[in-house]
Amino acid sequence: MFWKPTEDQEIQLEWKWLQSMAILLPISNVFLPFFTSLLALFVLFRRGWKAIATPISIAYLSLSVWMLLTTITAFDVGIAAGGLANFLPYFLLAAITSYIIRTPSQFIHFLWLLVLSSIFVSGFGILQAIINRPEWIFPKVIFESYPIPMGFSPDRRIQSFFGHFNETAVYLLTLIPIAFHFALGKVKSISKSQLWIAIIALALGICVLILTGSRNAWVLAILEFVVIALYYRQWKLVAGFGFGMLIIAWAVFGQKFGLGGEALRSLLPEGFVNRLASTVDPKLGDYASTANRLNAWQFALSLISQHPIQGWGLRNFPLVAKSMNYDLHGLPHEHNLFLAIAVGSGIPALLGFISIMIWTIWKSLKSKLAQATEGTMVIAAISITACLLSGWLDLVFYEPRISMLLWSLLGAMYGLAGLTTTAKDNGNRI
Repeated sequence: MFWKPTEDQEIQLEWKWLQSMAILLPISNVFLPFFTSLLALFVLFRRGWKAIATPISIAYLSLSVWMLLTTITAFDVGIAAGGLANFLPYFLLAAITSYIIRTPSQFIHFLWLLVLSSIFVSGFGILQAIINRPEWIFPKVIFESYPIPMGFSPDRRIQSFFGHFNETAVYLLTLIPIAFHFALGKVKSISKSQLWIAIIALALGICVLILTGSRNAWVLAILEFVVIALYYRQWKLVAGFGFGMLIIAWAVFGQKFGLGGEALRSLLPEGFVNRLASTVDPKLGDYASTANRLNAWQFALSLISQHPIQGWGLRNFPLVAKSMNYDLHGLPHEHNLFLAIAVGSGIPALLGFISIMIWTIWKSLKSKLAQATEGTMVIAAISITACLLSGWLDLVFYEPRISMLLWSLLGAMYGLAGLTTTAKDNGNRI
């Protein structure tokens, strides 16, 4: 059930390796990147560049070259060179994944393994909530670089295996739609036990997503379910989600704008209401995160206007701010993925990045083999889009496991799009 062989004996070992990565993905932000890097090197040395030289891989290579060139002119070349590690290895991961994923059955199984692995994250998060002894620190032998308290933070949030609550939230946000699709029985090719595992993963994932306290992820999760309901053509469900969102918005923000809603507000959990309300209410403590983001974005836009082509170098944002005596109020980065790319490597890099994303999703959805994935191709596109949209308000992609999840999903989608119509038989690429 966990490891599924492929009929293509040429890639049997690589496929088992990729499945192992999917299962173990959330366990470590050190071991898994190393484990996956070995897979990439193995494929390159065994098969050569021609094996992965698809049009999208050439686009990745072109973007990589541009980022390398902008590193040479960076404000701090050493820091910018380190920033390349947040992008270039994952471009290669996407290319390697697209080489290994060759059939709809592989694609479905890979997505199911990712859903299975999410139980590690959500299950551990539930355990933290139950124990609720934040003074107990989980051993860092596996998790390495940051403490993992076995309980809620002072502001009542859960982080599970990740270093920050928002990282946990985005990880689960990306996998919940896929788990939902499996759990509803939309994929007939999986077994009953796999169906039940998906149901468990969905239930636990939603619970821990709520416990992370991530307002960004909460809103995006609701939008995910609305889009999925549209895809399923469940118009009553769409109307229900829409009505529910209006009621919550009225209850949370109505009083602020003189529209009432106090009675409904009292029916919702206080912590939930305060987290949302503090987004726009300066009187509440959490509003500082909104104000600090706006401050950082303003400075980022000013930097882009000064160096629109070459940028300032990846991850140089706080260094440049310090050199200009600009107060970021403790923020270590732009808190926006797209601004971070534009500040680091210029507008051309941002346009290249967005173009690759759109090209991959569009070509994958148009693929003839997409029809044989039982809807999982569309759901994966929804998950990837939500993951990227989370980058408008935060920057969690410096966490290796988030990037590995995103780029392996993109690579898996293109794995079917980059095949000829005879790919089911021989795996030839266009």
